[in-house]
Amino acid sequence: MKFTCKQQDLSRGLSVVSHAVSSRSTLPILANVLLSAEQGRLKLAATNLEIGINCWVEAQIDEEGTTTVPARLFTELVNSLPQGSVQVTAQPDTHVVNLQCLGLGINTNVKGMDPSEFPLIPTAEGGEPPILLEAPLLKEMISQVAFAAAKDESRPVFTGVLVQVREEKVTFVAADAFRLATRTAPLPGATEPREDILIPARTLTELARILPNEGPVEMIVTPNHRQVLFHTEQIDLVSRLLDGTFPNYRAIIPLEYKTRAVLETKALTERVKAAALFARNSSNITRLKISPQGATGSETGTVTIEATAEDLGDTTSTLNAAVDGEEIQIIFNVDYLVDVLNVLDAPEVALEVTSPMRPGVLRPVDATEYTYVIMPMHTNRS
Repeated sequence: MKFTCKQQDLSRGLSVVSHAVSSRSTLPILANVLLSAEQGRLKLAATNLEIGINCWVEAQIDEEGTTTVPARLFTELVNSLPQGSVQVTAQPDTHVVNLQCLGLGINTNVKGMDPSEFPLIPTAEGGEPPILLEAPLLKEMISQVAFAAAKDESRPVFTGVLVQVREEKVTFVAADAFRLATRTAPLPGATEPREDILIPARTLTELARILPNEGPVEMIVTPNHRQVLFHTEQIDLVSRLLDGTFPNYRAIIPLEYKTRAVLETKALTERVKAAALFARNSSNITRLKISPQGATGSETGTVTIEATAEDLGDTTSTLNAAVDGEEIQIIFNVDYLVDVLNVLDAPEVALEVTSPMRPGVLRPVDATEYTYVIMPMHTNRS
């Protein structure tokens, strides 16, 4: 194998596939990156047996071939090189990879491993027709949902993101025992319902990190319904799917409310983050008191946010809000509020509550595609 490419292109490709490199596996080959010079391009590949990533890099291919190199060493080596042309040659019998910076006197040899030991990364050939999403939309959907998935592996189904295709819409849903996030996007032409799939949330988080900033992304389920493949012009990510049935999430979303407060998202985010400084030393308890106009003598509705840390102090802040309904106080885990406010860019957000003991709903104003349900906390303190 012999090829020449730009240092910056090779560095970018290695950065992409490094998201799938295994650091703890008992199989040494999984700590390597597969280099394949084929069909006029260089393909880099890595897998940890849960996800696999292929990335194609423009290169001048002088001799086709395949080899593997230690991922961490080779990536750090390439990153240390100056920009310019890099020539890579591999000996098939010894698996030693020679790297030279042309004209700069840099010559390095790296010992690789037999590429025949590298696991085969599944393809989606013969799979379902692809679901097509634009990269910015897909990244936004992931950011608004994946954080709500459970981190605890004791209930694997909740570590995944449910993907549903219904009536020309695609819906992503994630939940744990305390919150639920759902995001819907239009999918013109998708009139036939697909089988629901469960994608590990950490897979989608890695996908969002490596997706380009623009361009289409194809999502394809493999014929055996055991993997899903995300395909762009230069990147493929393949992931296993989770087994199990996701609960009926629609039954968890409240259909009505007794009190609704509309607030400026930026102001609410700032006040909630300030409360978090104290709440984190007190079981993350944050009290929200929603008061309609006149309830506290105010000419407008208000939302008061309180947090107390016995050893540190307390904070109280009041925001003007458009409030519809009766006065109510509810307690939330402040981290769950911060998480959702960090991913919303709408100017205004609506908080809907029914009682101190029932779930609240937070959603962007004038938007039906996103819903966040959060369970209240219960405490004996008044």
